[in-house]
Amino acid sequence: MTYEHSPQSLKDIETLLGAHGVSEALIKPLTRNHNDKNQIYSGREFAPLYPTFDVDFCLRGPSSSGKKGSITRGKAIPEAVFRNFVWVDASGREVPARGVRMIIYAQYPETRLSGFSTVENTMPESLSVEFTKLHPDLPRYLVLGRRKAGEAVAVMVVAPSQAFMDDVAALPPASGSRMWKHLRLQTGTSKRLLALLGGTAGRKIPGCRLDNSRQTLPFNGTQVCGYTLEHELGIVPNSDSNGDFEGIELKTHTQKKVTLFTPEPDMGLYATDFTKFMTTFGYLDGDGNYRVTGIHRVGERCAKSGLTLKIMNHDRSASLAASADRDVHVGLFDDANQFTAGWSLERILNCWTSKHNETVYIPATKTRCDDPELKAAGYQNMVEFSDRVMWCRETSAERLFEALYNGTLFLDPAPKYCPGNARLNKRRSQWRVNDIFAAAKDLYTDVRSVTVNDKLED
Repeated sequence: MTYEHSPQSLKDIETLLGAHGVSEALIKPLTRNHNDKNQIYSGREFAPLYPTFDVDFCLRGPSSSGKKGSITRGKAIPEAVFRNFVWVDASGREVPARGVRMIIYAQYPETRLSGFSTVENTMPESLSVEFTKLHPDLPRYLVLGRRKAGEAVAVMVVAPSQAFMDDVAALPPASGSRMWKHLRLQTGTSKRLLALLGGTAGRKIPGCRLDNSRQTLPFNGTQVCGYTLEHELGIVPNSDSNGDFEGIELKTHTQKKVTLFTPEPDMGLYATDFTKFMTTFGYLDGDGNYRVTGIHRVGERCAKSGLTLKIMNHDRSASLAASADRDVHVGLFDDANQFTAGWSLERILNCWTSKHNETVYIPATKTRCDDPELKAAGYQNMVEFSDRVMWCRETSAERLFEALYNGTLFLDPAPKYCPGNARLNKRRSQWRVNDIFAAAKDLYTDVRSVTVNDKLED
């Protein structure tokens, strides 16, 4: 068989995954009805496939489910398509797959994996209906390794040794799942990052960035702390979508209030007629420009804008998977309950992506540069990083929405409309927390405060 592996121990699979750059993996024992026709059951929620892997949430054609009493028959089926998925064949060759997806059946609710074919029109033989009929009791395991900030590296295990099966059974469950086991490989990434952060801590560094040719340039914008840290770590800005450091997102901050992400509305008046939205709900500043600002928390009217943030079509006590086909969205409503701006569930989840699943928050201070030579060279700021950082792992869609419900996460918009000068218009929807140190406990399963001299396991 072309794609099947029969390891003698879990260590064999760790070695294989490590050779393909994997940092952690999900492992699931398969039953006889897990195949390309019946799909592979993953669980009742998005976790742990999302946000472990980089997926694109979208809607596909109407459901044809015949489950008695189903309230979702005929509705579009939500799904999350893997952006990068490869099978590793028996020789160690990577073969990209096309259209591997997590399908969300909200009426049950349940999530299933489907679409295992490669670009070569092949797939693991052991995932076919014919194979499972001929070998109904043969042990099979699906191994999904995470590489960089969410690429999936898949290995199909068939007829492994008893030692392998015992090793897998002894692994901890994946966060938010009873179906999958979690394997974290010792790659040394955490140790390398801490060492690099240690080299930046406590020094006053001129605000700078790297250009595309890796030359140092002065940088004096509002993102000076982030760019300066990237410079010190040898990262070219915006050069890699796979997280800032080997799949780990880095966030510098000069105060406790932190912007987590900035998805723009894809629904409502804001999305269809930005000018009308701004002139209707904005206020005029001293320069004659319209602005919409103010803190918007779920269920609380913002006096500054007159708008109220609401979560629509979702039962807080239910998983998001159970509501995924009901047009779940977060919206701003005026006093007449008119819908003015909204963020679809797909828009939010496609912005709170796998790269946020492991994030390091690094306190920084910014001061004015008073060195004459540096100032003459164009450096206006000096940046200093703390030797204590906050290391956060394992977020989820439910945690993100619960932070919205309880007001930990809020909208703090800053769009600007300049009549007669469209070039100066600005769209900015900032989703923030007031105190990242307190908010992290709501957003992540694993939160640790560490110094750059600590030893942290991968």
